[in-house]
Amino acid sequence: MKNSSKRFKTIFIALIILFTGFGSSNAQPLWNTMKKENTVLKVSAWFTAQEVNKYLSTGAGLDDAIKWCKQYGITKVHLEAFGRGLYAKKEILIAARDKFLKEGFEVSSGVTTTQFGKNAVNGGDGVVEWTGSQCYTNKETQAELQRLIEYTASMFDEIILDDWFFTQCQCDECIRARGDMTWAKYYTTLMDKMSRERVVGPAHAINPKVKVIIKYPQWYDEYHIRGYDVVGEPAIFDGIWIGTEDRNFEYDKDKIGYEIGYNAYFNMRWLATLGKVGGGGWFDTGGDRTKVNTYIEQARHTVLGGGSNMILWSYSGHVASPLKMEALSKELPALIKLAKIVQARPIKGVSLVKPGNSDPFEEEWICSFLGELGIPFVPASKVDEQAKSVVFPVQVLKDTDIVAKFGRMANKGTPIVITDGFAKRFAVHIAYLNNANVSVLPVNGSPKTLLNIPRQQIKFYRDKLLAPFGLKFDAPAKVELYLFGDDTFVVENINDESVDVSLDFQHVASVAKILTLPEDNANATLSQTGNSVKLHISPHTLVAVSYK
Repeated sequence: MKNSSKRFKTIFIALIILFTGFGSSNAQPLWNTMKKENTVLKVSAWFTAQEVNKYLSTGAGLDDAIKWCKQYGITKVHLEAFGRGLYAKKEILIAARDKFLKEGFEVSSGVTTTQFGKNAVNGGDGVVEWTGSQCYTNKETQAELQRLIEYTASMFDEIILDDWFFTQCQCDECIRARGDMTWAKYYTTLMDKMSRERVVGPAHAINPKVKVIIKYPQWYDEYHIRGYDVVGEPAIFDGIWIGTEDRNFEYDKDKIGYEIGYNAYFNMRWLATLGKVGGGGWFDTGGDRTKVNTYIEQARHTVLGGGSNMILWSYSGHVASPLKMEALSKELPALIKLAKIVQARPIKGVSLVKPGNSDPFEEEWICSFLGELGIPFVPASKVDEQAKSVVFPVQVLKDTDIVAKFGRMANKGTPIVITDGFAKRFAVHIAYLNNANVSVLPVNGSPKTLLNIPRQQIKFYRDKLLAPFGLKFDAPAKVELYLFGDDTFVVENINDESVDVSLDFQHVASVAKILTLPEDNANATLSQTGNSVKLHISPHTLVAVSYK
């Protein structure tokens, strides 16, 4: 039965590729466009080790994959050499690599570090249990990690580590090795050592030309408790990549905030302050938890975050999601326009500070929800005392000099909004909290409740923060505002209903819509009365506006 099921799935994939090719007259022209605009925006496809062995082992399978990639404007492929306990066969990897190169594709590789060596034993200490990570204290695991990296580096000049390069093991071996360190300290120290001695060093020894890139997942508030050291690791690797997956955020069901739209933008911009971003984001189809609208918003947030490359994970899942792929390919020309707008201008706005490896306490994922309040943020990992205005969530208490910095900023008139979690832990500094430039935002231990703040209350905080920029913005929650340079703003409505918003300037001579996404059926009407700009925006719509 298993063999029959596998044959059926293979035939199903082939039929999807065959029939989705019919009627797609723009397939090759789209690929040509993406090749031409390759430095602005690139779409890549990830083939897991299982998919490499299954779909790329024959000439017909390779031809199907090439046809599908060209149809949807994909100009780069990542052929995973190891993942989920399986080594892709060397002869298949080399043949596929050479075939894709001959067809004009860029070719890279990757590894997913799961199901090898000793499996992690999950423990407590607040660690969320994720089945599939490894015990890197174990010497056999370390040796196998090095072997799979050397295997990959022998064939490819670029390797991305998928976001399973972490640990939460609390086996007896780890307990003994930890000593009196916290688990977070032990994990980050251990994974830094693995990165240097078992990954990057051996890869460069095998292939001096190879670039080794670490991909970080969406969960920025939990990196350090699983061994991702975003303060130390970026300097070890040749680049970093960012997970930009979104899901349909259902308020009554969802507790995790890293799946709401703004998270992707925040994570990309924030991590860029800690290391060299290798080019972009990474998202999947999301299955039933990601509608077509949400799937497309993953791509938009990746571009808004400064990404110039979007990796689609993975091949078979996207082949089996033709509606999402058709929507993405339809929007790609407009996403190129958006990328050109974004890449030509610096981001402006309110400083939103989260130090690397900082604990969230009861405000986990708060940065994702703050961005849904229509405040244009510049994500930061350090306190900038020259910032025009700033938001301090509880994570900022990681900064050992925060008391002095806070006092200097408040006393010179910088508008500061702090969360009640920050205020509670800062209570001994009552004079600073009572400063007229300081406002406290009620989070009440549940960041997602920010989405329920009444529109007028949101406006109170937003107006204070935007005053130094000469702006006022009025909108409900789940409407995002981005400022690019001195002449462009972007508003994205991720609500399921239309919204009316306004942006008031101290002085504006003229405004003009320069882009609306989606281009074919979105409704975004723009009007200007004096220095006030009004927009009516349909659901799941992005509009970019230039002004003078």
